[in-house]
Amino acid sequence: MPLLKSIEMRRSFRALDEKPIQNEILLRLAEAARLTPSWGNKQPWRIVTVTAPSQLTALKATLTPGNYWAKKSPAIAAFVTSLDWDGRLDDGRDYALFDLGMAAMAYQLQAVEEGLIAHPIAGFDAASAKRVLDIPETAILETLIILGFPGDPSGLSEKHLASETSARLRKPVDEIAGFDRWSDQLVPQGRD
Repeated sequence: MPLLKSIEMRRSFRALDEKPIQNEILLRLAEAARLTPSWGNKQPWRIVTVTAPSQLTALKATLTPGNYWAKKSPAIAAFVTSLDWDGRLDDGRDYALFDLGMAAMAYQLQAVEEGLIAHPIAGFDAASAKRVLDIPETAILETLIILGFPGDPSGLSEKHLASETSARLRKPVDEIAGFDRWSDQLVPQGRD
């Protein structure tokens, strides 16, 4: 049961403190990702954690305007993979993104245990961020995880301020999980 509590506590909060995160903590986050299972033990994820001020400023310049709050982050982790680094089955299933997602979740859960906010984002210019980080063009920069200790929410927009304290909205379990065979109730009913 304790793991469910950590999963419940992991939310995409935005109110960050600019206080630096110790390297020992950042290494424990990477260790949690390293221990994640993967197809054929390929471990196709790579993580670039940015803390150097000039590099962090350059990476933050690639964020979309809606991610203004992330500019307070003292560390950002880039999660990278390539379809060629992992299993590819004859029926067209590639495992790289699945394996990367599992590593990213383990990373976030360790962040919760360390008292950090770990907020994955898609709102950034991936091509520019890859250039900033010298990531090969052939690799996929899937997400950036914004890291920080909880901070003062006063600089957040009204919408984001409300989301910091709002109830967590999740679909009922019977809409996302079934037993023994597919059911029509598992078909998503429009976009939320």
